[in-house]
Amino acid sequence: MHKIFRLFAVLFFLIPGLCQAQKPSDFLPEKPGKWSYSSNIKSRGNEAVNFNKNLAVLAEWFHQNVSILTNPTGFDLKACTYGTWDDNYKQKQSSYAHRAEIDFEFQLFYSKGGKWVIEPPHFAVGINDTETAHGSNFGGYDGFKIQGDDPKLEKALSDAILKISEFFCVFELEKEIVPGIRLYKNGSLVVFNPNRPDYWIPVTVKEVIQEMMNYWKIKPGDKEVYNYFEAAYNKMSEEELNSQAYFGSDDAIIDVWGKPEGLKIMRFNPEYWNRNIPRSAIQYITMYAKEQTETEMEESYKNNGHPNYPLILPNSFNKEKLLTLIEK
Repeated sequence: MHKIFRLFAVLFFLIPGLCQAQKPSDFLPEKPGKWSYSSNIKSRGNEAVNFNKNLAVLAEWFHQNVSILTNPTGFDLKACTYGTWDDNYKQKQSSYAHRAEIDFEFQLFYSKGGKWVIEPPHFAVGINDTETAHGSNFGGYDGFKIQGDDPKLEKALSDAILKISEFFCVFELEKEIVPGIRLYKNGSLVVFNPNRPDYWIPVTVKEVIQEMMNYWKIKPGDKEVYNYFEAAYNKMSEEELNSQAYFGSDDAIIDVWGKPEGLKIMRFNPEYWNRNIPRSAIQYITMYAKEQTETEMEESYKNNGHPNYPLILPNSFNKEKLLTLIEK
């Protein structure tokens, strides 16, 4: 029996890039750099064109409001937008607005010439992305395998995995900076419209386990696993089944229980979206903004051999101004 879920504390868009061991003298921290912006999203139709325009405005907002981006020094700043609006995401109940990611790459200048262009330190901003800012989405489930599964099961398996992937673990709230901006204990910052319904809503133990059982029931070769989940389900009282779901279990296999221990399991609320405005509108922003002390910054410089720009960036501007970027 293998472990079904694993909790990852670091989100993909939060990874600041490779931390190569370099000495401070290997870089030119005072050399003036330049800003550039491009989009990797191909515009097809008015909606896509408008989305690209909105993303360009957002990128330029960072350019004008974050000093290290306004006047790059020690690096060229390459900002690029990537689309993450795929067929799988479109099928999710939580999807509505187009989603994307803006990467700010810090291409540091080398003292011997050239600059760091292969996976340089970078900072990412998630746009309308319901799969960021929390813990991990549940994983560990095999999809349809052409060589091993009945072709008739492909849609059923895909649908079952899609429903399970709607669930995720949520880190505790560290503080609400202002209504519409929240910082979580893993360093995730969420910018949203506070006049809308909550963007994350709780789920019950019953909801989570039933979706797991639906998946394992479809796979004829995994009846033993289904029986294990069913037995665990039957042992739970109605009170626990109807309780808020938390990540954890005594067997470290089911990893869902009603004890108020561990991280809450939640899902994105489809009612958060304002569906009266275009999908191209920016309604939800996420980023990594863990606050750093001066000592931590100095230690980071010592370890990396250069300033940790991905951590400096989110702490070098007034976060309250981010609310102006959210479409009302």
